Amino acid sequence: MITQSQDAPQQLQRLLPLFHHSPVAMAELNEQGSLVQVNPKAIQLMMPLAMYLGLPGDNLLDILTGFLPSVGQAVTDFSAHSGLIIAHEPYIIRFTVQQQLIERHFRLTIEKTAPTSLLVYFEDVTDFLIKADTLRQRL
Repeated sequence: MITQSQDAPQQLQRLLPLFHHSPVAMAELNEQGSLVQVNPKAIQLMMPLAMYLGLPGDNLLDILTGFLPSVGQAVTDFSAHSGLIIAHEPYIIRFTVQQQLIERHFRLTIEKTAPTSLLVYFEDVTDFLIKADTLRQRL
């Protein structure tokens, strides 16, 4: 008979493709904001932001705070050992590359799962909003 603790690695193994192929960026951070685990979508979305800020890209909290100081403040102010810090909040990030304004719309969730662990989920919804706007204009 297989016990629950013996089955846990197999369950985790089955979930890894979901984590790696998710269209939502996901990252686990330590209490300082440094990356512990990250999926490819998170790397794709955060690297241009890190490069723009001149950051090495290994601290997602520093990257987010560089564009959205209120996010860093919300994490700092959260005193409970666990719970939702930010839940599905929309944010706009603007920066200029070669004199061209880049505006990206993000939805962000940050959850503290333990005193030393944060989970961050974020997705770029810019293309969805552009398509929705185009459809509205056609009506």
